[in-house]
Amino acid sequence: MATAPSPAQQEAAKFSQICRNCAKPTAIIEDHQQGDLVCTECGLVLESRVVDESSEWRTFSDSDKAGVDPNRTAGPTNRMLANGGLSTSIGKNPDGTYNQTLTRLHNRGANPDRALLQAFGRIGEMADHLGMTSVVKDGACDIYRTVVKPGQPLLGKSQPAMFAASLYIACRQEGTNRTFKEICGGAPNTTVKEIGRCYKYIVKAIDGLNTQMMEQMITPEKLTNRFCGNLGLANLEFLKLATAVIATFRSLRITEGHTSEKQPASVAAAAIWLCVQIWRGEAAEGIDVKRISEISGMAEATILTSYADMYPYAAKMLPEAYVERIPELEAPRMDKSDAAALEAGLAGLIGDAEHGALLSLPPL
Repeated sequence: MATAPSPAQQEAAKFSQICRNCAKPTAIIEDHQQGDLVCTECGLVLESRVVDESSEWRTFSDSDKAGVDPNRTAGPTNRMLANGGLSTSIGKNPDGTYNQTLTRLHNRGANPDRALLQAFGRIGEMADHLGMTSVVKDGACDIYRTVVKPGQPLLGKSQPAMFAASLYIACRQEGTNRTFKEICGGAPNTTVKEIGRCYKYIVKAIDGLNTQMMEQMITPEKLTNRFCGNLGLANLEFLKLATAVIATFRSLRITEGHTSEKQPASVAAAAIWLCVQIWRGEAAEGIDVKRISEISGMAEATILTSYADMYPYAAKMLPEAYVERIPELEAPRMDKSDAAALEAGLAGLIGDAEHGALLSLPPL
């Protein structure tokens, strides 16, 4: 027994099929009543039994809504709600009126999904404001549903912070890089500290969630790509340079025994600021620490502090083609003791470089 073609095959046939009788591309029309695809040149039926997947009824005016509902199906089910989100509604009497007593008693009953629906709506608004995909949005709703039970109070935790923390965790799971500050920007009436507290609460409440998120950790390299795109520096060579600087800086710090890590956003912003100073291109013109701070969400002082940590390693971090441009780097501000130590250490580092350029220190 022959089966009807799949919807994807039907759509492809409508726009890419060539009439086998005419042996050339022709205009094809769809006969909705018979379910046929017909060639307009020779009248040959190319496909039959095409299933119409559009809605069975369309309402064009408000006056049509006053009559009997012609739809025979309900809305889609939602696996996150009790009983798939299906509920009972009280219909109209034959004369078009409602039974007020029965409707009042029905509405008086407690709806266990009402609070969840309101929470899902708020999470969706935050996700749309932050430009997140539907996958992240659904993941955040699923996390919130798993942690917060109906009727269970959230002692010491605000709802906006719980929504934001759920979105942050969903971003981590899907590999979408968002920092706490970026999430806080789309969550009104909350702070980064509150979101961090709710984040720890959710991770502790769900066993194994922290292990799953470790596979999608936020790294400076991932943030660099997004920051450069927002700064108009989406150049492949520039991205390679900034990524190489970050990777080398991390390895050098680990080699020297530094176990504490800085914030990924501050490291990414500092690497961009370092690369902007030696980059030969119009895109880098006019970009300063203030502009990078606005895009990354980090304070200028924090970026300059991370930049000061990177500066002594410039001769080792930069590729050979950029070593001769090291004198163009802006030296960080420091006291006399730090300047003397830096000058003594850089003398050996720069001497090993191919061009042997010396870094200039600011006047004290």
